[in-house]
Amino acid sequence: MILDSKELPHLIVGACMEVHRHLGPSHMADAYRDCLALELRMKEIIFQRNTPLPFLYKGQRVETGIRVDFFIEKSVILSVESVETLTPEHTNRLKSQLRLTGHEVGLLINFNVKNLRDGVKRIIVAEQPPFLHYHEEPSGGTKPLLEKRA
Repeated sequence: MILDSKELPHLIVGACMEVHRHLGPSHMADAYRDCLALELRMKEIIFQRNTPLPFLYKGQRVETGIRVDFFIEKSVILSVESVETLTPEHTNRLKSQLRLTGHEVGLLINFNVKNLRDGVKRIIVAEQPPFLHYHEEPSGGTKPLLEKRA
């Protein structure tokens, strides 16, 4: 199934919530990964699991340097944790994976929480940050408009 990049994170989080609803908190991360793989298949979402993502180092392709829990629809990196608290190290690792592989969107999910909404962290790493552009309002004023650089 080919999905819109804006709806894909919502579908992934929905699948994670379904798994969390059935399992609850306090299991090993591998249990959540196994169940999430089943849930993603049931939703017909294309993914690779525990897969190496190649990246470039000084112009040379490195095949085995980065392994990710899930690579979904060839666009979103998903990292699954089951820890007391997510640390900056968890976030920095995912940011680094996104930068090295050239992908922009990552999800960091901590299943060891009472309410999964508290365990979801969306990370966006753009190659070039959006810049502020102003356009004329019909009322005569200006309004900032975020645009992505081409």
